[in-house]
Amino acid sequence: MIKFFRKIRQQLMAEKKIGKYILYAVGEIVLVVIGIMIAVALNNNNQLKKTKAEEQSYLLALKEEFQFNKDRLAYMTKRNTANLNASLELLEFVSPETPQLAEDKFDEMLQTVLMNEVQFSPSPGVLNEIINSGKLGSFSDPELKKAFGAWEAELIRVKFQEEEEVQRARSELIKFANIHSNIRRGVARSRFAKQIGISNSKFKGQNQMLLQMEAFENSLMDVILVSYFLNTSYYSPLDKQIDELLSLIDANIDKK
Repeated sequence: MIKFFRKIRQQLMAEKKIGKYILYAVGEIVLVVIGIMIAVALNNNNQLKKTKAEEQSYLLALKEEFQFNKDRLAYMTKRNTANLNASLELLEFVSPETPQLAEDKFDEMLQTVLMNEVQFSPSPGVLNEIINSGKLGSFSDPELKKAFGAWEAELIRVKFQEEEEVQRARSELIKFANIHSNIRRGVARSRFAKQIGISNSKFKGQNQMLLQMEAFENSLMDVILVSYFLNTSYYSPLDKQIDELLSLIDANIDKK
């Protein structure tokens, strides 16, 4: 093709047809420009297809990740609810009067409150990879990108409530129980005491005497309040946010 055009140019120059030569040269330039534009358009189209395919792959992985996060959050909510219910049940027996609760039952209820740690740990893999690789900007739906940013902000808020409030209240209750009761006596009645090799304490006394202490009631109330608000003001909104994210992700997945 190049030889063909060169031959035409040489022929026009030989015949001294300058006007036609200039016209031909301009036409040749136009053809070259058109060819470049077509090549660029094809390259852009291929890049768009590649980006779209990558986006779809990420969306499918994100859907799986956030479904896992939803299940994990449900488990943590259930665990926190168990702590809350055990605390509320225990609170009913707090009184200056002689406790109306068997010692072994008291130890069982207190252990439920003290031993169930609550901390939501979502799977960060796919979303972190997208953010760290700078691929978030390649997503076509601006609402989806905005939702991912809101998710990260909400996680920070939830984490603060878990660590600074729930874990704090639980730790303070554990410290109070360590000071004013016999932990070995309580654990010795648990189902796993024999597995560990823990026998009963030789010290006399009853752990349920904590029920007659106002300071224990205050510490228990602290656990109840922060656990309640963790469920209602943090976990519940986070669960709704996951549903919204899953809905947006699903709307952006090609159904072909």
